[in-house]
Amino acid sequence: MMFKSACKNQAISSYFKKINLLFLSLIAFSSFIMLYHLGNNSLHTVDEALYATISREMLITGDWITPHLKGKPYFNKPPLKFWLTAVSFRFFGTSEWVVRFWSAASAVACIIFTFLLAKELFGTKEALWSGFSLATCFHFIYEHCAKTGEMDAILLFFLVSSLYFLIRSEKNPRLLPISLFIMGLGSLTKNFAGFLPLGIGFLYLSVTGKWGKYSASEIIRSVLLFLVISSGWVIAMILLHRIAFVNEFFSHQVYERATSMKYFPGVGKAQSLAGGMFFIGKNILKGFYPWSLLLLPSLIWSFFQIPQWRKDSRILPVLWFVSFGIILLFLKNKLPWYVLPMYPALSILVGKFFGDAFSGARISWKNMLSCVILFCGLFFLIPNHTYNPFVSKVKGSGISILILNPNLAFAFLLAGCSIVIWIFAARKSPRLANYSMVALVSVYAAAFVILPLRFASHKSEIQKLTTAIAQHTQTSKQTLYFWGIPRNVFIPPYPLWKPAKIARWYFDIMPNTKISFLYSKQEICRKLRVGRDCLFLMPRRYYRQIKFTCPHRVLTARRVRGNTYILVSPVGK
Repeated sequence: MMFKSACKNQAISSYFKKINLLFLSLIAFSSFIMLYHLGNNSLHTVDEALYATISREMLITGDWITPHLKGKPYFNKPPLKFWLTAVSFRFFGTSEWVVRFWSAASAVACIIFTFLLAKELFGTKEALWSGFSLATCFHFIYEHCAKTGEMDAILLFFLVSSLYFLIRSEKNPRLLPISLFIMGLGSLTKNFAGFLPLGIGFLYLSVTGKWGKYSASEIIRSVLLFLVISSGWVIAMILLHRIAFVNEFFSHQVYERATSMKYFPGVGKAQSLAGGMFFIGKNILKGFYPWSLLLLPSLIWSFFQIPQWRKDSRILPVLWFVSFGIILLFLKNKLPWYVLPMYPALSILVGKFFGDAFSGARISWKNMLSCVILFCGLFFLIPNHTYNPFVSKVKGSGISILILNPNLAFAFLLAGCSIVIWIFAARKSPRLANYSMVALVSVYAAAFVILPLRFASHKSEIQKLTTAIAQHTQTSKQTLYFWGIPRNVFIPPYPLWKPAKIARWYFDIMPNTKISFLYSKQEICRKLRVGRDCLFLMPRRYYRQIKFTCPHRVLTARRVRGNTYILVSPVGK
């Protein structure tokens, strides 16, 4: 008897060691994906350059209440992201790595809390698949989230972690204030989207009828804590800026963005109900591939579980996905990254479905259907291996990470043969067939998000230019004169260097440099003869005018957007 008990305890211990090892492997894999060459590529989205500029200006001005952009108050977004980045600039300097650090760290934490939340809802096996599917979500990693300097990864971390503590608070009500505290931080991250955790949590407690688990005093304390965090900065801004802040922050950024295309143009075709559904489906298919192939059966199966799940916490990811999906459908402005808050919920649902389908030594409709869908999807839709997510021009170019296989007949043959082979193997050894499918999908999903990392050291032309200039401004203050470059070089809608905010950022962070403009050949020749502590940047066609007439020294030449720019200095420099 004692021998059997010892063997059982040893088996349990071995099982938990295996789970812990897999969980640590998930954290290590996620950290590698998010942090690999995080600062080695140039800023490539307009928003990360914009937020970096505002954070730097906050540090320079010392105004930690009102964000500023080029000396003017910036009312579009709450300040939490700016605070975090400005503090990081203070201790670590301005660099791409610092700009993106909080996004990458939040993404890893979001994956960890997705695992913990799925474990609370369904179990450890499902939690591992949920975390892994989110860790291999292309959109979550590369597009406006984990490896860029935007706010979305931070918001998703607050969303998932607050809902995790909400679920835990059902057993320990003292955790409810922690959940509302984190929700308050979410409201300081983005405007309307920052209130998503509160809305989803309220809907969950209302549908499941679990308000009775908390005393009135606990609810009041928690709500007051949320209001203090979420409204403190807003009240301060209203007192400081009055109607100007109210109009921009509430009217323009919330109301008009949700109801009108005039203020902030999104994707026009997505305004209608059918267009919105197609827009959401298309972005999830590309951004969540290959897990998106199982999304439809996972959702249909989950909806059939609602009567049973409504009695406990398992209804949460369904409510999360459906409620946010309905809100997104009715928004007039829809942008591809608006679907990001759906991915943790979809990861949990797909993780549950996939874990049930391919666990153990049994054949069921789940793994049969999944096998057919996966083989068809993997052969008919293939990754675009030329897609570089670290280049800004990709965003509006129509280039996609997924393309239709050009050899459809060959794809059909491969898919059919693979399905037949898997079914034959399943009849002989169901366990081996299931494990082989698990291995195939896992390797494919991991490779899908690892392969783009080969572009992770990409440097933009504008960064190469400013880096070359900065080599000559490290030791003393310099005036950088632009000749033949218009004064509106950084001003939309027709800047010389696009995206303008990214170009502006790289010129702003050059050390000891003040930018000025020259308008005639006589001016530049005079300054070249008598100038001290000055540099001159001009297109090649302008350089030809002074090449043989004004004494100068060529320092470097760089190509930007099809034009070659020459950096020169006085001869004696």
